[in-house]
Amino acid sequence: MGLGIAVPTAVSGPAPRRLVIRQQAPGDRVYRSVPIDGDDEVAMTWMHSVDKTPWWEYYRAVGDELVLGCTELSLMGAGTPFEAPQTELDGDMVRLCGLDEHFGAVRWIHSHRVHHRIYVNGELLLPTQAIGHHVHAEMIVIGD
Repeated sequence: MGLGIAVPTAVSGPAPRRLVIRQQAPGDRVYRSVPIDGDDEVAMTWMHSVDKTPWWEYYRAVGDELVLGCTELSLMGAGTPFEAPQTELDGDMVRLCGLDEHFGAVRWIHSHRVHHRIYVNGELLLPTQAIGHHVHAEMIVIGD
């Protein structure tokens, strides 16, 4: 009669996840894939194509979604959230927070003219030139 020792096949805790920036289907090109957790801040920025002012969006990974918490911009108009729970002015920028908007994927048409960039915890993850001009791109959270 042997002594049985149970060895778990998986370590308990949250499943590892990755932030993936890739070409939208039907393409299959992956531009970046990095580990991510709920404490990481993902920022996407670009220059408004008409008034040439910066726009920033700040996300957190929650489950398999990206949750938009805040956005910063200098001009309000069509497409901007107008009923944010928290609003503050910082110079010529307006910061709108508490948005709590959930996205299964963030999708855009990548443009070198508006300088799309993505940061994780303040470090540049995806510079503008990393994706071709006018590529249909998406940013998603997936499990390993």
